[in-house]
Amino acid sequence: MINEVLAYITSFIAVGFVVTAYFVKKRSLYLLFQSLNLFCHVLSYLFSGEFFAMVGLSVSLIRTVTFFAYEEKQKEAPLILAIVFASLTVAAYFIVNLWILKTAKPLDILCLVALVMYSFIFKIQNLKTVRFCMLLPLSISIVYNLFSAATVFVVLSYAIELLADILSICKYHLLPKKEKK
Repeated sequence: MINEVLAYITSFIAVGFVVTAYFVKKRSLYLLFQSLNLFCHVLSYLFSGEFFAMVGLSVSLIRTVTFFAYEEKQKEAPLILAIVFASLTVAAYFIVNLWILKTAKPLDILCLVALVMYSFIFKIQNLKTVRFCMLLPLSISIVYNLFSAATVFVVLSYAIELLADILSICKYHLLPKKEKK
């Protein structure tokens, strides 16, 4: 079901959610907006026919919602969950790309690496650490999408997310804070 217009629309909506995610101060809100972002990206990949990325991000969506549920209960998600979700991502790669579609490409390893990194980064409680850690997998995601023939807007949405991450790092962690008088 390739539909480039729907891929653009869902990617555009995802951008709004992801930019918002980087400028919230509570981890629970960060996870909520990331979940909405991932949902839109899953739809975008469905509409653009990038099935491995779609399945991988579906696992990511479930992971983020799970971590959000832990955060809402004010509990730290166990490390085993990050390991399970990373393993599910790797398993999804082999099942979808090697067994079902038979379209495994060396380039898919980039997407796989980024998705596994996200599994561990989203478990981190400290938003400052999360923001800094997100720089690498976001950069990898951009490279993957550039070379995998994803729609231009999908590539732009990851680039905008990277920019939002950098700006949030500057705003919250690098620039001096003004004291209230």
